[in-house]
Amino acid sequence: MKALRFINGKLRIEEVPEPAAAQDVAVIKIERAGVCNTDLEILKGYHHFEGTIGHEFVGTVSDAQDKSLIGKRVVADINQACTKCDICKNGGMHHCPNRTVIGIVNKDGAFAEYLAARVSSLVEVPKDISLDKIVFAEPVAAALEIQEQLNLNTDNAICVIGDGKLGLLIAMTLDKSGYEVHLVGRHPERIERLANFRGTYQFSAPEKSYAVVVEATGNPQGFQTAMNLVRPRGHLVLNSTYAAPFEFNPSMLVVNEINVIGSRCGPMDKAVAQIASGKIDPSTLIDAQMPLEKGVEALAHAQEKGVLKVLIEFPG
Repeated sequence: MKALRFINGKLRIEEVPEPAAAQDVAVIKIERAGVCNTDLEILKGYHHFEGTIGHEFVGTVSDAQDKSLIGKRVVADINQACTKCDICKNGGMHHCPNRTVIGIVNKDGAFAEYLAARVSSLVEVPKDISLDKIVFAEPVAAALEIQEQLNLNTDNAICVIGDGKLGLLIAMTLDKSGYEVHLVGRHPERIERLANFRGTYQFSAPEKSYAVVVEATGNPQGFQTAMNLVRPRGHLVLNSTYAAPFEFNPSMLVVNEINVIGSRCGPMDKAVAQIASGKIDPSTLIDAQMPLEKGVEALAHAQEKGVLKVLIEFPG
C-alpha cells in the first residue's frame, strides 16, 4: 500500500506492507485525512517521530477478528492505550504510560491507504455524514475537552487566544454550546469561517481580565498574552504543544493563584455526536484537498501563509 512517510528527515510516498488484524486490532481503509499542525511540527523534529504520519481521519473497517465490525465507518481516539494498567482502569487512557499515539508516538499514522487501530479506540459514525465534516472529529474532540475539564459559567465571557485551526474550533464549540467568546487573533477575515458566530473578534488583547483564558497560539507571545488576561484565581487553559522551550516568570501565576490546565485530546463520541447533529460544521475551515499521491505537496501547502485545513483524499 502507499503511505506518506517521514524517515531520516525526508517526507516521501513509499510502498509499505498493509497492516493485519489481530486481537483487539482492526484494519481501517482510510477515506479522508486531515493535516494538523502537529504533523507539521513532526517535520521539524517533534517527538523525534519516524514513520507514517497523520492522525485525523475517517475510514471503514476492512478487517477485524470481530466480523461484525467490517464495513462500519469509524474514527478513532489517537491514544492507543494498553487498557490494562492502573491509569487505564481508572479512566485515564489518554495518559496511559504504555500508550502509542497514531502518527505521533511509536505508531504509524493515517496518511496511508490502511491503518491498524485498537478496536477499543474506535467510534462508529453514521454513513450519511459528509467525510469532509466527520474527518474533523479528532480536533473537535480536542476543542470540546475544555468543557469536560471545567465547570464553565455562561454568565462569564471566555477569551480564546489564537485564530489558527484549533483556536477557531475552540471558539466554534464554545459558541455553539452557549458561551460568550472573545476571540483574539491576527487574521480578522477568518471570523467568516465561524458560521453565525455570536462572539467578538479582537486584533489586540482586550483591556479586561477573564475567569477563563484559552491559549491556542503555540507561541511564547500568545502564552504571555494569555497569562496577562487571566484574573486572580482564574483558569489558564493551554491547548498548545509548543515547538520549542521558552522562558517565562511564573511569579504572576503564584501571586494571582492561577490554575494552569493542560488540555489535549477529548471525547471522540461527543465530537461525532455534535458533528452528526449539525450543531458544528468544521468543514468551513477547509482550504484545499489533495490525493495521497500528492501528500508531500499537501503538507507543503499546509505550511503556506493563510492556509487553514488541508485534507488528503483517498479513492473509494
